Amino acid sequence: MQQHLSWQETINRALSVHTDIPSSRFLQLATVDIHGQPHCRTLVFRGFDQDKNQLYLHTDKRSEKIAQLESNNRVETCWYFSETREQFRFKGQIECIGHLDAALKQTRSRSKQQLRLAHWQNLSDALRESYGANYSHAQPDENFTLLIVHITQVDYLRLAPLPHLRLLYSLDEQGTWQTKAGSP
Repeated sequence: MQQHLSWQETINRALSVHTDIPSSRFLQLATVDIHGQPHCRTLVFRGFDQDKNQLYLHTDKRSEKIAQLESNNRVETCWYFSETREQFRFKGQIECIGHLDAALKQTRSRSKQQLRLAHWQNLSDALRESYGANYSHAQPDENFTLLIVHITQVDYLRLAPLPHLRLLYSLDEQGTWQTKAGSP
């Protein structure tokens, strides 16, 4: 079988080509509500931790997607890059990191809250203010929620040049990525 780049190398290449294209920061997040109905919306890409297979997004806890994610944390994102005509679909489970409750003072929760704080501090003042008028740079607003997509599958489709290329990446039980060619 032909050797292909890892999904991490492929997405990094696509991101570098699209650095100056603002629309390339937007991706779609699909969730399912308690009635089994799908919901899709556009969010802004906020970063990766590719060593941990994590994709970062932000949302407001008052958003309807929070209730959907609490009832079913399985999600898919879809990201299209127009210049290179590539599509990435990331499947996995999502983790919502919101305001720290007094009962969650474990070491693991503290590190997640530190990550949430770092994301909060990277926001512009205007965006921080959208979560609440009395915001502080030093402390995330209680409505600010960090979303961490724990990626378990990547469906990659390259539409140009012909012929199309589709690769399916899956994380196995040992934590190793397996790659197989798919039908375009």
